[in-house]
Amino acid sequence: MGFHVEINSILRTDELKELARGQTYDFRKTGSRVYFDTLPIWLVRPDWTAVAEIQVVSQSRTPTEVTGKFVVTHLYAGHDQAVMTSVFRRLYAPNGDAYIYVLVSGETYETALASGSHAPASLATEQFIHASPFDQLNRVANKYYKQLASVRLLVVALAKLGPEVKWEPATGGLYPHIYGAMNMDAVVKAFPVQPGANGDFDFKREDFPL
Repeated sequence: MGFHVEINSILRTDELKELARGQTYDFRKTGSRVYFDTLPIWLVRPDWTAVAEIQVVSQSRTPTEVTGKFVVTHLYAGHDQAVMTSVFRRLYAPNGDAYIYVLVSGETYETALASGSHAPASLATEQFIHASPFDQLNRVANKYYKQLASVRLLVVALAKLGPEVKWEPATGGLYPHIYGAMNMDAVVKAFPVQPGANGDFDFKREDFPL
């Protein structure tokens, strides 16, 4: 019986702390993926911070794990690290979701809908609007929105959004931050949401058909 294999150009791990150019290191990853070994690949942290360019020199796999060795060919620092990190977060942080998610009060939603854009106070104080990937909605909603009488979940299409979106670290992982007033024509659906009988929000994708 066979198993699915992916060939990757990025090794994502937080197990390797101190690295030096020209040195060889062991790595271990769960899953059946293998890595290119005929050309350099990238080493990044779980939050997509660019760490190094590496060359895999040996690897072996089972249906559940890959182990091997790589040599460091280049370490990222300063401007180079910032640029490469920005690229990785823009390309890969959304995990394939074409949408990001914004929670607002019902009143805020009506105001934004009437004006055509959403520009909350955080835009002036922090220079961005807080948004969320779907898998962090429960945490955000239960921390900040349980006391509101009316809440809307805005499903925002990245392809239609005017301002730049940067995926940046915050509690629980990476979050999309919208750097500018959010054009409301990027909102493809606005769902009224409320806590369940136990007082907590519990978002499930099947409850929000597009």
